[in-house]
Amino acid sequence: MTHVGIDIEQFTRDPYGSGIQRVLQYLAIQWPTDGPTGSFVLPHPDGHLLLTPEQAAAVLSVPFAAGTSDAGEIRALVDAAIAQAQGTVVEPGTLLSMVDRWLLPEVSYLPSVLDRLELMAECMPVAMIGYDALPMIEPANYRFPPGTTAQVSQYFRMLARADAVVCISEYSRTSIWDRLRRERSAVTTVAHPGGDHITPRPEEQRSKQPADTGTCTFIKVGTLEARKKPLETIEAFRLLREQGLDAQLVLLGRPSSSDPDINHQVQVAVDADIGVSWIHDARDEEVLEHLRRADVFIAIGTEGYGIPVLEAICQGVPVVFDGIQPAAELMTGAGATRLDASRPSTLAQSLHHATEHRRELAQQIDLTAIPTWREFVRGVLAVL
Repeated sequence: MTHVGIDIEQFTRDPYGSGIQRVLQYLAIQWPTDGPTGSFVLPHPDGHLLLTPEQAAAVLSVPFAAGTSDAGEIRALVDAAIAQAQGTVVEPGTLLSMVDRWLLPEVSYLPSVLDRLELMAECMPVAMIGYDALPMIEPANYRFPPGTTAQVSQYFRMLARADAVVCISEYSRTSIWDRLRRERSAVTTVAHPGGDHITPRPEEQRSKQPADTGTCTFIKVGTLEARKKPLETIEAFRLLREQGLDAQLVLLGRPSSSDPDINHQVQVAVDADIGVSWIHDARDEEVLEHLRRADVFIAIGTEGYGIPVLEAICQGVPVVFDGIQPAAELMTGAGATRLDASRPSTLAQSLHHATEHRRELAQQIDLTAIPTWREFVRGVLAVL
């Protein structure tokens, strides 16, 4: 039987519950018992630590329920979970003889991860999950520490030449083909991450959405990077308020790591008391609660995929979107509606219309259209 090694060192070095790490979590949770053997591989002083999918799932789930945003505390919790997992320690040579496929499921610029990937590529077929080529397309949104440019380049070179790449969206695949010049004859498939990691809001609760009157709560989820247009969203919301619309805007996401001025401007809007609130971090349960209190989810700008879109629809919250939003495009007509966000003024007009028709938008939701994690994992395994 095929034995797949899955490298999760990047996660252990920087666990914080991102969308990418959600993919890792459900890769372990949904790994089939009747499929290939899967060993999730971590560095260890004596070589490598191998976790079963069940053991890895417990470790990979820690950041999503950590109850803290402190990086040091999350790492300590992850380290404790790894110790409790009691995986198998093997020497490097033993690892090479055990596995016959290698998978890098997360973006990583760590020299140890990339060197291991290069080594495995000399010995066996290697596969990668391709998220996007955004650092090449929109470099202003990314600030890499000095001295790491070579590793960033090495990661994208490997993404271009890996034996197989499973992309999270058609947009990601096209970007990897066009920007990274990956050969189109190479195995490059698409598998959509799921939205069924949270329980759908009961039908009776979704059917009791408020009428298209009263305060409208908009929510936008994601890191406050420029490509996600947080300031444009705030400006459109400000215009709505000036028109007398009774509305609130909830921004739920970590601060921008590439542009501190964005964080400052968002905080200025919060302090202005115009109905804008900003939640820096939240556990899964808190995200779920904020989604359930929202009336309309806003997704504009550029995303490689956009799992929060699926989470919102799962809770009965309609999505309005513009720009590159693969998950929202998948759900068009089943809970997602494209609008015009080309300028703050046109976005304000579109949001005003969404406010007046929020119940009608919610009635279009079709939960059966939401991709599942089981389907995603099957898509990954198909190339292994």
